[in-house]
Amino acid sequence: MTLVEYHEAAEEELLHEIGYLELRATGLGRRLFGDVRRAENLISRFPELAVEILPGIRKHVLRKFRYSLIYTMEQDRVLILALAHHSRRPAYWIGRVSQTRRENEGFG
Repeated sequence: MTLVEYHEAAEEELLHEIGYLELRATGLGRRLFGDVRRAENLISRFPELAVEILPGIRKHVLRKFRYSLIYTMEQDRVLILALAHHSRRPAYWIGRVSQTRRENEGFG
């Protein structure tokens, strides 16, 4: 199993969305968190399973919510770059990919 870690901004997104959904309906934020945890477990076991949306960047669509985990595979870990809502700004998270990597792989 591969270690799964969050970019600081992605962790903030996750906590914000859990809180927001919990305020909308009791238990909804916990359900999102459960769906994210299941996705993390799957990504940890099979990091190359999700669709590659840019060179080295993958997108795992959550089962029960309109969010995706955007991540990159590094040498010893998977780094979650974003908890991206399907109806919001596409590719807003691209600046979270290291500058060197963006230049080397030609996407930003």
